[in-house]
Amino acid sequence: MSGHAVLSASGAHRWMACPGSVKLEATYPDNSNAYSREGTAAHELAALVLEYPTALAKHYVGKKIRYDDHGEEVLWEITEGMAEHVDDYVAFVRQRAAGKILHVECRLPIGHVTGEEGAHGTSDVVIIDIPNKAIEVIDLKYGMGVRVSADNNPQLQLYALGAVEEYSLVCDFERVGMVIHMPRLNHVSEWEIPLADLLAFAEEASKAAALVDADCALLNAGEKQCRFCKAKADCPELLSEMSEIVGGSAATVDDFAEFLPQKVDMQVGDNYLPMAMSKVELVEGWCKAVRAEVERRLLAGQVVDGYKLVEGRRGNRAWRDEAEVEKLFKSFRLKLEEMYKFQLISPTTAEKLLKANPKRLAKAEQLVTRAEGKLSVAPAADKRPQVVVSLVKDAFQDLYKTTEMDN
Repeated sequence: MSGHAVLSASGAHRWMACPGSVKLEATYPDNSNAYSREGTAAHELAALVLEYPTALAKHYVGKKIRYDDHGEEVLWEITEGMAEHVDDYVAFVRQRAAGKILHVECRLPIGHVTGEEGAHGTSDVVIIDIPNKAIEVIDLKYGMGVRVSADNNPQLQLYALGAVEEYSLVCDFERVGMVIHMPRLNHVSEWEIPLADLLAFAEEASKAAALVDADCALLNAGEKQCRFCKAKADCPELLSEMSEIVGGSAATVDDFAEFLPQKVDMQVGDNYLPMAMSKVELVEGWCKAVRAEVERRLLAGQVVDGYKLVEGRRGNRAWRDEAEVEKLFKSFRLKLEEMYKFQLISPTTAEKLLKANPKRLAKAEQLVTRAEGKLSVAPAADKRPQVVVSLVKDAFQDLYKTTEMDN
């Protein structure tokens, strides 16, 4: 077999939870979009810069980086924004690797875990600390999606197992570290475990991999494994799950009787709401996948009964050539305040402008305000602290009690 892994490290969270998804996804093409291409370009740039101790991504602004995307050559121009984020990541890696052995874009074996002969995965960075008998893998995630945790992360654990296998002759490792760095979200997640715990995960992954080739590989719908599954729109198990949740056209109130609360109150117990809320992400993800799959088929010229492509709302008007417009307006003898709209720079832009002068930056920061984050519902296991809401009626109740005491 080739080194391209069917049971990939990046897809481990899916195939370990849903073995049947591997065969189901095999019928779908490997498509990319502007976001994934930008992410790949950022990875290529980071690897290039890390190969040279004094190089910086900002030195490549305006240049184009070339890479292969599923057989198609891509040329991506490096912007100041990308360079800045990549340099943040590079600085983190260099600081982390100081005095240690650094390997970049490491092709690591994972077939000894998944049972897939010759299978490999690529870790962005591997750092070896021989005196402390430690090895660490770092994964750059360039996207602007949700923050990803390194804790119990199947992808990173497979990379770590590959790194331990690849560099086993260098050192008898005892501890393994895993890091996820998301520079665009200013997010770093770290996790360290003993080698024995990592080997226990290897057994779990091997058992899950063996189920993939079973005659009736299990399909198991769930929020995490379904989120990026290419077969989400056509998955019979997910369709069954959605039918059970939303009830279908034949559903009645009686179908949900066991979940419905017996009385309406402010308490949230074993009733319909917790059950339904736990499935919201799954339902919304399925709806998005169905919409995207219908659009993909129509764009490919396929027929989807009852649906067609139409042109949506047209974009905002824009000047074809701003320089030509400026020249025209000047011939009209328009004033500058009529031609242009001036706006004060944002705190973020000011920080970049003033960071070379800490005193000025400190004075400017005193004038910055920031709105509180909006409250949102999260699972009880979420690591963020719970916000305790003080009800208005409670405040009035306390005031009433105080007034009574005063009287």
